[in-house]
Amino acid sequence: MSQILPLIKRISQNAREKGGDGRIEKFFVFRFGTKAFAVPAVDIAEVSMPLSVIDIPQKSDLINGVVNIRGNIIPVVNLRSRIGLDAFYEVGDDSRLLLFPLKASTHVGMYADDIECRLRDGIIESFPDGYSGEYEKTFRTVIIGNEKFPLFMIDIWLEKNEIEILLNVVESF
Repeated sequence: MSQILPLIKRISQNAREKGGDGRIEKFFVFRFGTKAFAVPAVDIAEVSMPLSVIDIPQKSDLINGVVNIRGNIIPVVNLRSRIGLDAFYEVGDDSRLLLFPLKASTHVGMYADDIECRLRDGIIESFPDGYSGEYEKTFRTVIIGNEKFPLFMIDIWLEKNEIEILLNVVESF
């Protein structure tokens, strides 16, 4: 859980993100259901085996509960419906818990159905012509080899007030 600074830097750049600049970055490819996504390696603090999720009073469509990893309480979120997928999720043998840093020493977890555990080189495509620069909840594309994947960046899909709620959940333990 030591890659917090690169994520903070990326989050601060998101609002003013320029088009793809041709830089090669490292990505993990993970799957929700049958759909594969690319996530920048610097955005993942850890990939863990599935853990039992503890129910909490603040449970909602967003927050499934919390897990305890080495004494750290980590809220687990479900963003599937926000990214156009069925919200229902069942942990399987190939499932993995992805941990994303929210801020110093605080993380959020999200289950993926499967993850390719080797890093792959890829390039983020630039924004399409006519992009106005307004904040939109859309996917950019990552080119890895001869394949294109939607780019998943958790900070795009969480609202500021939801991040505060997640931080409050952690503080309440």
